[in-house]
Amino acid sequence: MLEIKYEIKLNDSGRPCIDLPGGYENNTEDKFFALEIARYLLQTTYGRMTAPPYDANTIEKMKEAITILAQIGDEVAELLWNQMRSMGEIDLIMERPYHIKVNSIEERDALPEKNIIYEGKIFDRVEGLKVFIRTFDSEMFTPIINIYELKGGITNEHWEKIL
Repeated sequence: MLEIKYEIKLNDSGRPCIDLPGGYENNTEDKFFALEIARYLLQTTYGRMTAPPYDANTIEKMKEAITILAQIGDEVAELLWNQMRSMGEIDLIMERPYHIKVNSIEERDALPEKNIIYEGKIFDRVEGLKVFIRTFDSEMFTPIINIYELKGGITNEHWEKIL
């Protein structure tokens, strides 16, 4: 899960403002979050706007602002999707020990054919995809670690235990 750390401080005029910590990395995910939250808040407000107290011009400007935020949000979403897809493809090429971690065979088998999101990356079920499963032996109280790889196909019968 992504996390944005910030503080509420006062600007030079004494108005509360958001202050991001020193060394903050300016990333696409945070921009997408900010756009989507702003659009959500405006849509929620717009849904409650009535005349009076708002005039028709104010209501129309709010509608335009929502439309503009939606358009920008769509463009950033596409950039983010491409970035996440590329990171998943790079992970597959680099032959990592595993690509996705799940808690059970059932979770592994339930992975969709397309657009598996894991740790900010998008994967598809493709040959070579590796899944890490950590369970516990209830009698010995010890962890059991298994890694499965898709070999010879992408359906559940093609998971092969490699560790």
